[in-house]
Amino acid sequence: MSNIESLFDESVQKHQAGDLTGAAIGYAAVLNEDSRHSEAWHFAGLIAHQMGNSNDALQQIKYAIEIDPANPEYYSNLASIFNSMEEQESALVSADKAIELSSEFSPAFFQKGIALGKQNKIDDALISFYAASKFGFSEIQVLNETARLKQFRGDFLGAIEDIRRALAINADNPQAYFQLSQFVNMGEYQFAESQLSSLRSFLEMPDLNLVASNRLNVAMAVHLETQKDFPRAFKHFKQAADATHALGDAKGLRFVKDRRETVVDDLVEFFTREKIEQFSKNGNPSAAPVFIVGMPRSGTTLLQQMLSRHSAVEAVGELESLGDLISSRFGDASQVRLRDMFKTLDDFWIRASAQGYVDQLTRYTSFDDLGEGGGADFPMRFIDKMPANYLHIGFITMLFPNAHIINCIRDPRDVCLSCYFQSFSDEKLQFETSQVEYLAAIYRNYSRLMNHWRSVVPESVFDVCYETLTDMPEEIIKSVVEHLGLPWEQSVLEFHNSDPVVSTASSVQVRRPIYKTSRNKWKRYEAQLPELLKALEPEINEYESRQK
Repeated sequence: MSNIESLFDESVQKHQAGDLTGAAIGYAAVLNEDSRHSEAWHFAGLIAHQMGNSNDALQQIKYAIEIDPANPEYYSNLASIFNSMEEQESALVSADKAIELSSEFSPAFFQKGIALGKQNKIDDALISFYAASKFGFSEIQVLNETARLKQFRGDFLGAIEDIRRALAINADNPQAYFQLSQFVNMGEYQFAESQLSSLRSFLEMPDLNLVASNRLNVAMAVHLETQKDFPRAFKHFKQAADATHALGDAKGLRFVKDRRETVVDDLVEFFTREKIEQFSKNGNPSAAPVFIVGMPRSGTTLLQQMLSRHSAVEAVGELESLGDLISSRFGDASQVRLRDMFKTLDDFWIRASAQGYVDQLTRYTSFDDLGEGGGADFPMRFIDKMPANYLHIGFITMLFPNAHIINCIRDPRDVCLSCYFQSFSDEKLQFETSQVEYLAAIYRNYSRLMNHWRSVVPESVFDVCYETLTDMPEEIIKSVVEHLGLPWEQSVLEFHNSDPVVSTASSVQVRRPIYKTSRNKWKRYEAQLPELLKALEPEINEYESRQK
């Protein structure tokens, strides 16, 4: 064996042992001796991705492909990285290339299924996952994914059956217990005593990794809630959140409270009524865009699901388009104060960005143009349910003066507790909701900013309270439909029978008729939440005064 191959093998062994730094140094040494060592480029790319440097990873694996363009594994891993970057079209191209090179290459079918699932093409995704299984991919991983997709589609029995099949193959499956716990939470399933025994044994393992710790602790906490053992349930929810925080901290994620407050300071300072009126003259007059905003877990998915039953309303999911347009021009305040960057705002950017957003929106609809041709009387409404767009209401009202903005409000104690207990798919959001202190700061900033928007664009913001919506669903949703300028349709009250895929954290809940069991949940944990209750006292008082 040559010295280069010996060095490469040593690097692979370090990689497999988890010594990413040592392996990266080894691969670099191999490439220094032989710049056309495709496997070294490939594995260097995988390490870059594991370390969070996805762009470097893409480039390095592309180097491997240039050297060895007939290797399906390279394309499949390229698809995996694209999927992690939410670039599904590129992931599909790479996966299909791998399949073209090797018609039974199971990892490529699996990555194709991931990409199709993220595009809400559920039937096509299931076909691809079944192909992956047929050609030898991990049956457990396939079942975990098919269960998740069936859950999003509302096929709960099918989802539960797939999870149980996965556990039958191997009971050491934290993701399966976590998935089942979502159905336990809604009364759709009960853990068997044998499953609870396995859960307890896993949680006692001293070398449990952080991801497994999060998943298993959530599952046990949900079970304990059904037993009304709330002190022990909170203990497990906290252990799950602490595991998430430790995982994010190891990846370099940080929560800087002062920076977030500065962002709100800059938004409040810049977006005056006069400034908004000045730039909105160059905005797009279409009334088609509808923005549902609010804190996560505040009822945004429920409201979207109800409205999507209207014949003139189409839900397009949680689009990142608006945030991307804004951050690409003004940054994210990590380096330069936003108030300084906002000085570069001009009429051209308003016109171009409004059209850019419309172009993105039309990708999810059957219409070619929602812009000026549609005007303020455009007959359709398209819901962008990105909760964090509450940060961008100033820009929204400049870009689309006739847009409808619906702010979902929920008891701050319940919304923060729900976020703390929830496992979000977005890694950054999951980290930011893993500490009670962070949640209190996030809610205070949200409340302060919404009060500002109400003061400068009161005609644009329509508040919907989750508690009132669940008390008087018909009355409240009628007022929302009227606000959108649409005629009333009884179908919006049949939202739980809706066909659209729901891929958010509320995918199980919104398939059921309106229920009130999640209201005042904070009271069960009042003894464990003194810091949160104290920190949010002004916001709690404001919320309660609004309900009178």
